[in-house]
Amino acid sequence: MTAEQLKLFEMELTQKHIDDGLECIRCGIVQPIENYKSVYVKGNKKGEIKRTCKSCLRGHQFLVNQLRLENPYPSKDYKCPICERDITQIGRLGQPRMQTWVLDHCHNSETFRGYLCSNCNTGLGGLKDSVERVTNALKYLKKHKESL
Repeated sequence: MTAEQLKLFEMELTQKHIDDGLECIRCGIVQPIENYKSVYVKGNKKGEIKRTCKSCLRGHQFLVNQLRLENPYPSKDYKCPICERDITQIGRLGQPRMQTWVLDHCHNSETFRGYLCSNCNTGLGGLKDSVERVTNALKYLKKHKESL
């Protein structure tokens, strides 16, 4: 199968899957496309469909709000426990989302873990909060570390 044929095949599968409904990555229920949030990204006129249904998103937001009430926002001298930077260092370029701490929680047990900077929270999320994936990432970085 050529690369072009593979691309067409993947597009056909994706479109059929969307026409039949999407499976929510949280609850696992196949639902109509209207039950999902669509996000339009610069340069992509069609937009991206988030794979978590609106119902699960509302439940997640409720959980985060509850955890915020139970766990006070960090003090001014707080540092991210992963990168060890303070909020002034993290937000030095003026990006709004980098000037606040992000509540980190376990998605399985729904318990509070702490506050992180946005970059570190995104990194953990990208690795699916998996100790194995973080360990593999560390091994990978050590293997490819450039020597001086």
